[in-house]
Amino acid sequence: MDSAVTAGFDAVPLINDFAPADYNFNNTSLGSTLYNWQFVGAANASISTEKNPGNIRYNSPGLYRVFLQSLNSRGRKDTISKLIRVRPTLSAAFTIEPSFDDIDDYEAPLVATLQNNTISATTHNWQAPGGIISNATDSVPTVLYSNPGSYTVTYIAANEKQTQTVTQTIIVKANTGMRTFNNVKFGINTADASIGSYFSTSLRQAFKSSEVNSMNADAVDICFFGLSNNFTFNKFISPDSTQFFTFPIIQNATTTSYVNVQEACNCGPAFTQAQFDNAAYGSMLNAINLPATGGRNSFSNMMIPRIVLFKNQAGKKGAIKIKQFTNNGLLSFILCDIKIQKD
Repeated sequence: MDSAVTAGFDAVPLINDFAPADYNFNNTSLGSTLYNWQFVGAANASISTEKNPGNIRYNSPGLYRVFLQSLNSRGRKDTISKLIRVRPTLSAAFTIEPSFDDIDDYEAPLVATLQNNTISATTHNWQAPGGIISNATDSVPTVLYSNPGSYTVTYIAANEKQTQTVTQTIIVKANTGMRTFNNVKFGINTADASIGSYFSTSLRQAFKSSEVNSMNADAVDICFFGLSNNFTFNKFISPDSTQFFTFPIIQNATTTSYVNVQEACNCGPAFTQAQFDNAAYGSMLNAINLPATGGRNSFSNMMIPRIVLFKNQAGKKGAIKIKQFTNNGLLSFILCDIKIQKD
């Protein structure tokens, strides 16, 4: 009585399955003595009648179908097919991506992620002279540059078959201690829902009152109230006082002090437009004086530009230059530049 024939095989890559990949095929068929192999897409063989056909090479990445027909001397047979995978050949690439705190100015101290875009690497080796790497063998480490300069990062990628080396350069600027925002819009009361009346210097983002929530409330440090499109009554207000100016109360709100009208605050020499424009370092804002009563006065659109001074709850001093009052009915707004000290 003929025994049943059961075709079977295992496919094992010799080193790994990155192209070019050599596969060893181990025949596990039962009850058979004759074999017909078909290797679709293989580089060194398309068919074989050997029980174990040896190493079969695939030069390009992709999925490849392998067929095995197993037979015995009486003509009983069984056929099996399997897909084997060949992954892409090694291709090393990365970018240097500064952290959120550094992406706008590239100033020291700068922390950046070495964003790995490599294909088919199994080991990683990073070199960053002048910087401190969090983990030189990690696939996606970070690097710290404490001082300004031009720095080159070298990345060596390997996968037991190939090794590639690529480099990228980053220029780290000297720390000015200053963060600058240009052309920030603050909508009047009726424009809050469309333009927004709030701003966060730490998140670097304008907000509508409806967008302020438990995740960002304590980061909002500048709020503006404009009564109407005539701009007869305007003032910057502390985030913890918005409920007194028709806006919703901000939970976990912080406090910001202002001098809305320098000419009426009796707080010493004015911080002028020229000083604002020439302020290139945060230390140049140290002389700003903000008395407790400085935020009480409102201003109109009779003076352009107007410099409004402020200090947020974190103790950072800043200045707002109002350079345009735009009358657009219910969607009216002021256009400002902002400078603030940073850590």
